[in-house]
Amino acid sequence: MAHDDPDLPLVRQLQSGADEALDELMARHRQRLHRFIWRHIPHEHDALELTQETFVRAYFNIGKFNPRARFVTWLFAIALNLCRDHARSRAYRAARQSFSLSADAAGQPPELPSAEAAAPEILQRREQLRALAAAIDRLPPGLKAPLIVSALEGASYRECAALLGLTEKAVEMKIYRARKILAAKLAAD
Repeated sequence: MAHDDPDLPLVRQLQSGADEALDELMARHRQRLHRFIWRHIPHEHDALELTQETFVRAYFNIGKFNPRARFVTWLFAIALNLCRDHARSRAYRAARQSFSLSADAAGQPPELPSAEAAAPEILQRREQLRALAAAIDRLPPGLKAPLIVSALEGASYRECAALLGLTEKAVEMKIYRARKILAAKLAAD
């Protein structure tokens, strides 16, 4: 699998002491990694800190990288572990009482409404997106992570399985269960 990893030459440079290779790796993966973290921890300040911490940990542990997996999979595994640790923290649970209203449930900035859109329709859509984001946030971590990685980040079941240490079938089942729970929660609201 490593032979098709476009990051491997940079990883090798970083492992041999060429610190500037980290800059290129960060440039390649910063935005997608930040989006991934933000979907787990929907607080901008915390997501930025965890994105930086992910690269710090990758830098200090680059010698442990095993090229059997792609570098980006290893990087996202570090981020996922940081998100899990952060979500368990008391400070995060207290702050979770509210979430960012500056983005929609898919983690994208809200679209500007058209001039023709009626205010009640806009408010209803925003409320639906808030309800979906809140429902995703309340999913059990074992279901939330596969849903975010696969459905929202666009990773294949194979990539998701590698990142989460699951089989592809387990990923498929967890995503199915997460969607079923979300549908039930949203139908009840």
